[in-house]
Amino acid sequence: MTAEQRQNLQAFRDYIKKILDPTYILSYMSSWLRDDEVQCIQAEKNNKGPIEAASLFLRYLLELQTEGWFRAFLDALYHAGYCGLYEAIETWDFQKLEKLEEHRLLLRRLEPEFKATVSPTDILSEISECLINQECEEIRQICFTKGRMAGAEKMVQCLLRSDKENWPKVLQFALEKDNSKFSELWLVDKGVRRVDCKAVEDDGTEMASIQIFIQEEPECQNLSQNPGPPSEASPNNSHSPLKPRNYQLELALPAKKGKNTVICAPTGCGKTFVSLLICEHHLKNFPHGQKGKVVFFANQIPVYEQQATVFSRYFERFGYNVAGISGATADNVSVQHIIENNDIVILTPQILVNSLNNGAIPSLSVFTLMIFDECHNTSKHHPYNQIMFRYLDHKLGGSPDPLPQVIGLTASVGVGDAKTVEEAMLHICKLCAALDASVIATVRDNVEELEQVVYKPQKISRKVESRASNTFKCIISQLMREAERLAKNVSEELGKFFQIQNREFGTQKYEQWIVAVHKACTVFQMPDKDEESRICKALFLYTSHLRKYNDALIISEDAQMKDALNYLKAFFHDVREAAFDETEQDLTRRFEEKLEELENVSRDPSNENPKLRDLYLILQEEYHLKPETKTILFVKTRALVDALKKWIEENPALSFLKPGILTGRGRTNQATGMTLPAQKCVLEAFRANADNNILIATSVADEGIDIAQCNLVILYEYVGNVIKMIQTRGRGRARDSKCFLLTSSADVIEKEKANMVKEKIMNESILRLQTWDEVKFQKTVHRIQLDEKLLRDSQHKPQPVPDRENKKLLCGKCKTFACYTADIRVVEKSHYTVLGDAFKERFVCKPHPKPKIYDSFEKKAKIFCAKQNCSHDWGIFVRYKTFEIPVIKIESFVVEDIESGVQNRHSKWKDFHFERKQFNPEEMST
Repeated sequence: MTAEQRQNLQAFRDYIKKILDPTYILSYMSSWLRDDEVQCIQAEKNNKGPIEAASLFLRYLLELQTEGWFRAFLDALYHAGYCGLYEAIETWDFQKLEKLEEHRLLLRRLEPEFKATVSPTDILSEISECLINQECEEIRQICFTKGRMAGAEKMVQCLLRSDKENWPKVLQFALEKDNSKFSELWLVDKGVRRVDCKAVEDDGTEMASIQIFIQEEPECQNLSQNPGPPSEASPNNSHSPLKPRNYQLELALPAKKGKNTVICAPTGCGKTFVSLLICEHHLKNFPHGQKGKVVFFANQIPVYEQQATVFSRYFERFGYNVAGISGATADNVSVQHIIENNDIVILTPQILVNSLNNGAIPSLSVFTLMIFDECHNTSKHHPYNQIMFRYLDHKLGGSPDPLPQVIGLTASVGVGDAKTVEEAMLHICKLCAALDASVIATVRDNVEELEQVVYKPQKISRKVESRASNTFKCIISQLMREAERLAKNVSEELGKFFQIQNREFGTQKYEQWIVAVHKACTVFQMPDKDEESRICKALFLYTSHLRKYNDALIISEDAQMKDALNYLKAFFHDVREAAFDETEQDLTRRFEEKLEELENVSRDPSNENPKLRDLYLILQEEYHLKPETKTILFVKTRALVDALKKWIEENPALSFLKPGILTGRGRTNQATGMTLPAQKCVLEAFRANADNNILIATSVADEGIDIAQCNLVILYEYVGNVIKMIQTRGRGRARDSKCFLLTSSADVIEKEKANMVKEKIMNESILRLQTWDEVKFQKTVHRIQLDEKLLRDSQHKPQPVPDRENKKLLCGKCKTFACYTADIRVVEKSHYTVLGDAFKERFVCKPHPKPKIYDSFEKKAKIFCAKQNCSHDWGIFVRYKTFEIPVIKIESFVVEDIESGVQNRHSKWKDFHFERKQFNPEEMST
């Protein structure tokens, strides 16, 4: 691409953004864009709309340096059907597209009439030449699922983006042919005059009031800004003098004096800004010839990304070097090199734990200041505590090497299981001991100023009655009882598991029980191996189906019955697509016999979930009182996130809501969860776009991530400990904000009340501890540290010795032999493959539903047990460098000791202590 072409593309980007929906051409550009960029563009479309998605797409294009991308972009436009845009960019002549602006203006003005009078399906075939094929399908689908008016609205959106110069006339002919009343308004030749006159007639405004403005995409914002009016400087503005608030200076003061400090202050008060002040003071006040080195720990990758951006922007003007390493980037960089060559390092804590364990970082003495974000996590085996174990062993062991200053940041130190102030004081002292803190810093002298900045939302608990009758649950429960009975009859010995009474279907307790049964069944052994295989496979299937039924009941309890039914239908569709043996056929038949009844029940309006009705009333009332309301809706599971998003989108009375979703990243070997770029796009959309007015989130949003000011927080069957309560409530940062707890469980409301009592106990405990003189506090902390170290040393477990004996891996479903551990090799530290052609005979491949490239791997296929009627998922088939190899997951197998015949099951490779051998390419050639 020439410099002139790049310049022209930049100059004409506004025209392109008005027309191009980049999601329609992404498949043609897959070799030019990374997977995370594609996902980010798709997330931008879902959360902000096609204009913002096109803006992001163009930004990625203009950053490309590889030759050939411009031609590929033109080809993609042509193949997708953007012929007008293709021609305009090819010739750099946008006059034809510019002439369409008056017709777009007219259609925007007449959109209400269009929606009220036009039937999209009646004219779609006539105007399809003016639209992208995918747009036509989307219009049909929306008409079918949401109705005529929603389809008409979509048709207007598509026509407004059409690049076909004849679309206004084609639309006119189609309307006239259909005898549509709208054709009387849609007079192409008089369009501009009609709009102008109608604008003045309707409301007396001038023409300028209804012009279309294409807004440039906003500059990337900081995810953690100093709270305060725009006139005040924030970390986002490196050219303005910083004006910390008095309460922020108060919080920073003990740390500036060099004391190890736990800073406890409300969510939204700018604790990150306080840490910047501490860090700046620390680095600037070293004696001449000496140099400080700061490490800032962030638990979650989105928080890590956020803080890395904030620190970089703040300190770049001072000439300090800032770098970050997270689990997503650690494989590509040298941790030692990054720490040595930077003044400030942002880390996810496990990175440092790993580097200390493998000797890449010799000790914590390389740092002069450590800052722990969300420091209340410093307990048990959390990486924060593992880092501080090193610190305390160093300190209590009398090592002469200097130790770094320690700062902890939190909105709530919590109280643990404490029921009294005295017990809570001990809990807080233990946290201070874990962080070696001698001071708890809270706002005491500048409370009024803090209260002007941080608004504590009004907390409202609403008890909702459950469904009066639940036919859906009755039917599913009957299917579960039948499955339990069938499972009990498979084996007399294992049948006793299913004789336990008082198990309530549709609960987490049942989920835990059935998982335990499932695991027990996988390692069940018999002298007759064929019979063992038959029994284990049958019980695997029964317990798997019971888990799915239980999941469906949980979904139905909190969402719509049809969401739960669709979940089951998708499961049984996958069952049919796989092995489908006699047991599965029988279970599927039983489900399908009840399917019509379940469909009828799920469609019956009288079975509406009362929780959803109450949620609807809250949203209607709050947005009626304040249309600019911003809401975060917290829910327990990813499945519920999807179900509630769908419920909002399908409810015409909630069409003013544009829901975004924010969920965790999930396990790396699972398809569920959001990628980091997608999470960032959602957060930016929610922050920057007024139309994105509700965010449905799981627990990933309740701690650490900086989310734009909200005035409504809804906890939908969502409750945790006192720390979680304070964190989630703290998301409502706007003045006059409200926090609703919506539940059908009296126990949940009682738990929340208990949390509020614990919060009072926590605040009282901190105040009491702050009355102690520093010597008394330090003595108490030191005594706890000695006691904890004594306990830790007495419980120290030696590293497990790898078992060098060769073992068998058996299919976790049918118990057929898969491979020997002697044939397993470790690829790039965390992936496990099996050598030899014999193993390839034992599995079958199916194309991967989501093929992608990550690191050195290209995901090509899924692998399944090859035994007839099994098809158990064993892992994936990948291209690794020049090799095509299977990558297996240990949770899919049972491990059998060859000599004793004892079987075990492991959910993670790290729990399986066998002799690991590294992958050697030379072995592949032999």
